[in-house]
Amino acid sequence: MHFEVPKAKTFKEFGGEYLMIVISILTALALEQGLESLHHRHLAHEASEKMDIELRENIKSVAAVLEYNEPKRKALEQVRDQMLAGIRSKSGDAELMSRFAHEWQAAMHLSLKSPLLRREAWETAVANQAVTWMPREALEQYAGAYGSIRDTSTLTHAGSLAFLDGPRLRDVMSNIQMGSANPQEIFRIMNQMLSAYDNFDGNLKSLSATMQQVVANTGGHGGKGA
Repeated sequence: MHFEVPKAKTFKEFGGEYLMIVISILTALALEQGLESLHHRHLAHEASEKMDIELRENIKSVAAVLEYNEPKRKALEQVRDQMLAGIRSKSGDAELMSRFAHEWQAAMHLSLKSPLLRREAWETAVANQAVTWMPREALEQYAGAYGSIRDTSTLTHAGSLAFLDGPRLRDVMSNIQMGSANPQEIFRIMNQMLSAYDNFDGNLKSLSATMQQVVANTGGHGGKGA
């Protein structure tokens, strides 16, 4: 910033020139601050748009995984219910195991597919401090969505596996291969597998709802109003 020293000879002239210098300095500072504020709002708006795009991609990824898991869960649930009906009706173990071998065994597997959950747009916005220029409400929503993504990525598999007795599952599968399994133990294992599906998919559905709500509320305009 450049300014000239007043050259006035009288106090009145000096005061006038001094006032003009002060006004010039304040104007320059205001313009500089305005340009900086505009730049910050642009960064925040751009970051918001990128995060909305990323969240929409995550929503699609979750939807694809749920679509993949659902028919497998339903097939397993149907077999579980049919076996339970046979047990309750006092059907013999040999009859039920014969039906299991010929009709039900193909459905008895756990195939949990994980979605690709991206966080790059959020991490970039944090790194370049674009998030600090967003309205507080928008920032809180994005932080909540990406916090849910982090937690879901960390806990989904661990939480689902908590419903499974791994050693017992392997023992039952071995018994099935050896022909020594019984309907009751198979039924219990299928219950565990269904609980794992329910926990896994339930977490993903909750995450999807959170992300959809954030995208609907922000609409790529998280930087406006900063």
